[in-house]
Amino acid sequence: MNYKRIFLKLSWEALWWNWWEWINHGTVKKIAHDIQSLLNKGHQIWLMVWAGNIFRGRNEWQWLDPAIGHYAWMLWTMVNALVLQNIMYQAWIDTAVFSSIEMPRFIKTMNKISAVNRLAKNTVVICAWGSWNPFCSTDLWSVTRALELDCDVVVKCTNVDGVYDKNPHQHDDAVKFPQLTYKEALNKELKIMDFSAFWMAMENNLTTYVTHIDSLWKLDFSAERWTIITP
Repeated sequence: MNYKRIFLKLSWEALWWNWWEWINHGTVKKIAHDIQSLLNKGHQIWLMVWAGNIFRGRNEWQWLDPAIGHYAWMLWTMVNALVLQNIMYQAWIDTAVFSSIEMPRFIKTMNKISAVNRLAKNTVVICAWGSWNPFCSTDLWSVTRALELDCDVVVKCTNVDGVYDKNPHQHDDAVKFPQLTYKEALNKELKIMDFSAFWMAMENNLTTYVTHIDSLWKLDFSAERWTIITP
């Protein structure tokens, strides 16, 4: 399968992000190099930035009002988008950042026509700020943005090479699924994406690939390196 327009979601686990090492510069430089390889192959790239691990679901932030935690998370996506854009520029990759809210001094406000025009000029477009709304995950945001922007497929890059029945980093007997339907993923209660994202993708006939970040540059959609989730 040859997909032209790809919505690429990079999870924070894939970028080795934690309190003592916010972003691993070497990892992000490699990602920039891999994205350049994809551009050279004729793909158009939408890129979603991450941030949910900062405030949402962390034990040390349980005292924080959940909605405020989501607001802070969405603000942090703006910071990450600017940092990632700068690293991409250093790799000579033309990059534009679009946000769901107005912040004109730093970032352009999302407008489909403007963003698609930039994409047509071989520009990587980074999406920031999520859906505006608290309690909406980056998984759901990825699917809705991919649909809005006429993407052919969603690719989720993380620190495992697909979807497993349990965490392969913790269980040696974890079994990988080379292919799933969204209904199967829902019935098995697999946690690779949240259920609302599964439903949205399924209802709109959007395919998702899940793989390890190191497989990004290959992007041949081989089932050996991916889990394919189909409607």
